[in-house]
This record gives sequence, structure tokens and C-alpha cells, in this order.
Amino acid sequence: MDNLTVAEALYEIADLLEFTGEDPFKVRAYRKAAEAVGLLPEQVADLAGAGRLTRVPGIGKAIAAKIAELVETGRIGYLEELRQAVPPGVLDLTRVPGLGARTAMLLYRRLGVDSLEALELAAREGRLRDLPGLGPRKEAAILEAAARVRRRPDRVSIGVAAPIAEAVVRHLRSHPAVLRAEVAGSVRRRQETVADIDVVIATRDPAAVQAHLDRLPPLPRPVDPVLVPPEAFALTLFERTGSAAHLAELAGAAPPAELAGMAPPAAAEYVRPYAAGAADSPHRSAQDSRVTEESEAADAVVYRTLGLPYIPPELREGGGEVAAARAGRLPRLITVADLRGDLHVHTTASDGTATLAEMAEAARALGHRYLAICDHSQSLAIARGLSPERLRQHIAAIRRLDQGEGFRLLAGAEVDILRDGTLDYPDELLAELDVVVASLHSHLGLPEAEQTERLLRAIHNPHVDIIGHPFGRVIGRREPAALDFDRILEACARTGTALEISASPSRLDLPDRHARLAREAGVKLVINTDAHSVRELELLPYGVGQARRGWVEPQDVINAMDLPELLDWLARPKG
Repeated sequence: MDNLTVAEALYEIADLLEFTGEDPFKVRAYRKAAEAVGLLPEQVADLAGAGRLTRVPGIGKAIAAKIAELVETGRIGYLEELRQAVPPGVLDLTRVPGLGARTAMLLYRRLGVDSLEALELAAREGRLRDLPGLGPRKEAAILEAAARVRRRPDRVSIGVAAPIAEAVVRHLRSHPAVLRAEVAGSVRRRQETVADIDVVIATRDPAAVQAHLDRLPPLPRPVDPVLVPPEAFALTLFERTGSAAHLAELAGAAPPAELAGMAPPAAAEYVRPYAAGAADSPHRSAQDSRVTEESEAADAVVYRTLGLPYIPPELREGGGEVAAARAGRLPRLITVADLRGDLHVHTTASDGTATLAEMAEAARALGHRYLAICDHSQSLAIARGLSPERLRQHIAAIRRLDQGEGFRLLAGAEVDILRDGTLDYPDELLAELDVVVASLHSHLGLPEAEQTERLLRAIHNPHVDIIGHPFGRVIGRREPAALDFDRILEACARTGTALEISASPSRLDLPDRHARLAREAGVKLVINTDAHSVRELELLPYGVGQARRGWVEPQDVINAMDLPELLDWLARPKG
């Protein structure tokens, strides 16, 4: 019983509980447990056998018992009971942005809607508008959103695909016939969502490796392995990483002249003789020997053959990276190692699953030099947002726990931006905080002009340091808010307000394109986890991947600052 199967079962329980109207905190507990299992470095079956499941943060006795049942019997009785209560097609309804579990169940119970097709039919016939909370305008929006979902290719979050890819590569590397194995394709480029998982494998015994692959457990994503002799590994990794737009840019690049005007396959074919015989390539240097030993630069020899510096996979999207490489203007992309801390996490004071002390200790263990505790403000009742009195008590608790000694705990809050753009706490309370993250959590469907003015008012508040997950999107589930992003950038540049890149794979907000625009406008960024558990503190690499796709460098990111520089930045007067 592999970890991914267990995590999928727990996610399904959470979804089904939400449909049946269960306590939101119980739903969240199962989701947090699923996330914890998905991030485990060891096998959950081994922990269950040793009776150590409850030592994993986020897994209590009740959930541990269900995991043990699944490991021992291959089933969870509780899950099977829940499946009887919710028809499978109803679950698909929540793929429609703006349509939550409660509305989906209402549609099923009142109108018998049990699929996307049935939803579209009911909307076209005008049968949704009479239900509570809907109406003609909402009906039209649901019809349009359902059509977009049906057109959308079947893709999953990078947060689902990357752990699968890493597990497959670990499995492959354990076999003696595998000389090298690396992830390629959209996973290597760190796209937000992926359709399948490309893996390139160097071997002299493909039959033995294929048999090893066949012994993998069933996976929720198709894995596309490519088995090649070791001398073809670098070029194949280059080709299979892509993207098509990047290969097209290479084909249109100037020297070597033979590449000009070639189609992408021909461009790849041009370098094949050099990459295949890399040891004898006249373009090879001592530096090539070093970089090709690094997994992220295994195909560096291909770029050197083309007379180019190595182009990181995250940039290979046909966004001008080849011209930048030829001109020596490639960015020095940010890495996880550049980050000094996390400026947006939650605790049990609001809707987190770990205490203040547990989050602080976990951050310290990860090597962070600072951590900002930013629990929710009072208007977000579903997240047990803090009243002003509770926030002041929380600030005092943070100050007591902050002992310095190479690690600083900062008192912050994630403050709701209300519909009129005012904030959920008065200015005098915001002034008591070290960090203020202002976020959109409600009224995300406002027209662009109104939504933009709402966010601009928050940006101009002198106490706001960061705009959290600026578009408020949830990938595949909730569409981004309509914003005039040029005006947002102008205001942030003028006031010095930073924009967050949420590392949560379900958000990755800012999108990469907007992160690049922010960088070009001189607007500071911050890469935060928005962690609600100890395990979620480990999500920073996803945010870094998104930032790298946006050409972001360390100097663009405030939590790449050392503590004294960060404190100076937080204390700056806003323009």
C-alpha cells in the first residue's frame, strides 16, 4: 500500500464529508492528513505496522485507525459508507469554479443533477435560477464555467504530479540496470498543472527496466517512460523537457546558421550528433563535465553545443529565453536555498492544525531564520478568525515565545480585505503587528473595476506589507478575481507593497506571467507557504518553481533578505 493511494483515499473522504455537510474542521482534518501522508519520506505502511502513525503531525487516532484498516485490508469501511451517500458524478460538479459542495448537493437533491452534462442541461433550461442563492445571473455564470471545465484537458496539480514523479524516479534508481533516471516534460518545467509524467531512463538493459516499471503500483497519473542508451540521455532529456515553443525559439536562433528556420524536431536533430558523442564534441569543456553531473543540468551539453549558456527548465516556454541567453541576460533564478524564512503561516489560533510552538520549532528545524505567524482576521468566521481581543492575546503569546538566538518569530495577521476595500482590523491594531498580509477571501466575482478599486484601497493602507494570493484563485476550482493588473503594479511600485507568490500547489498565486510583470515593474515579491500545518512548511519549493517560471531573482524577493534587512524593509515608510 503506497503513500499516494492512502493520500487519495483521505482526500476522497474529505470531499465526501464536505458534500454531506459535515463539520468543516473534520473535513479539514482529513485534508491535512492526506497532505501529511503525501509528503512523508517513509512508507505509511511501515509506520502503520510499527504503530507510529499518530506521531505524524496532522494524523490523530481516528484517522490513523482508518489508514491502518486500508493498509491491512485494502479498504476503508467508512469511505465505502460515504460513497453510498454521494453519487460519483456529483463530485465532478465541484470542478466548476464557483460551485461548492453544498450547492452541488442542493442541485442533486432538488433537480437530480448528477453530472456536468446534467448541470449544463438544467442551466440551459433555466431550472437553476429558482434555487436558493442562485438566480439568472448565477445560472449563466455556472453554464459558462461548466463549458470551460468540459473543454479543459484532464490535468492535475504539480503538487500531485511532482511527488509521483519523484517516487517513480526513486523506484527506478533502485534497479542496477538503471544508469540514470530524471523527470522531464511539464513536471521538470514546474508547470502549474500537468497531463502526464515524462521520465527519461538511461540503461543498457531496457527489458529488465521495463519489468521493474511494470511492478509499480497503480498511479493516479500516467507515467510516460523513455528508455535510451546512456549516450542518448542528454539529448533525450532536452527533447522531452521541451516545450515546443522553446524548441521553436532555438530553431529560429541565429548561430549556428544551420538552425535558422528549422522546425523544432529538426533543431533537435541538428544537435543530436554532438550530444550523442558528447565526450568527443569539439564544444565540450571541463566545465561541461561538472554541470552534466548535476541532475538539473544533465542536458547542459546540448546548449553548449548550440553556443548558448544553460537555460533552466522553468524558462523553456518560448518567452524570449533564447534571445536572453544569447545576449547574456538570463536571470540568476531564485532557489530554495536563497530563502531565509516564511512570512505567512497559520496556527491553531485560527484554522491551523499545529500550535504556535510547533510551527516555530518546525520552521527552525527547516533552517528558517524567521517566521511570521499570520492567523486569520475576525471576518473569516469559517476559519475561526481572531477578534481584536484574541489577536492582542496572540501577539503577546508570540512575543513570549520569540527568544531570538538566531531565529526570530514575527507577529502578523492575514487580514481580510472587506468589500469596500477597508481592512478587517482598525489601523491602531494593525500598527501593533510586525507583518500585515491583506487578502481577498470573499466577493471574488466583483466586476474588474470594482475589484481593482477594492484591492487598490488595501494597497494604499500604510500598514499593509503584503497582498496575499492576489487573485484569490484555486487552480481548477475557483477562477481568479478580475483585476486591472497594470494598476495594481503601479500602486505596489509607488507604495512599496509586496505581492505574494503562494507556494500552495492549489493556488500558486501569483501566476508566473504576473510574477514576471511584477519583477519588471520593480515590485517586490514574497514566496510564502500559507502553511496551516507543520508539513505544509515544506511546500516552499513549489512557490520557488513558480517564481523561477516568472524569471524572479533573489533580489526581487523580500524573504530572501537576511533578518536585519527584512526588519528595515518592514519598518520603511510607505510611499
